[in-house]
Amino acid sequence: MKRLIYLSSAVRLATPDDLAQILAVARRNNRRDGVTGLLLYHDGTFLQVLEGKDEAVDRVFGRIAANPLHRGIQSLPPAQVSERLFANWTMAFARPDTMSGADDLGAKAFEAVKQDLARIESLDKRAAIFVRTFFASFRDLGSLTGA
Repeated sequence: MKRLIYLSSAVRLATPDDLAQILAVARRNNRRDGVTGLLLYHDGTFLQVLEGKDEAVDRVFGRIAANPLHRGIQSLPPAQVSERLFANWTMAFARPDTMSGADDLGAKAFEAVKQDLARIESLDKRAAIFVRTFFASFRDLGSLTGA
């Protein structure tokens, strides 16, 4: 199984409608293709972790790379893994205006991602570093105290 992690910049700030559309398409396609993962969005920056069968992850990432909403995609080399970090999430999504609870998009709170960081790190240090870096990049997201 493959895990791919990338950062990208949006060509413009995403609106709630943009995010709802991205999530609807991602969740539908990922459910069909057996891909799970995490999508973080804040202030024009996306961080995404994709995991699944090699071909499926490659297809998803190919669609993402071709999407004109993104620029400056920086990805880590894909890793072969035996266990999913986000097995129950067709596409977990977090953004700061859902700091707790969940919203009408089914977004996980950033707080839930923070609380799960120790488990993420125990399974994939690279993913944990990317998540920590994402949070550290934005002062308004708060610290990862204890992480």
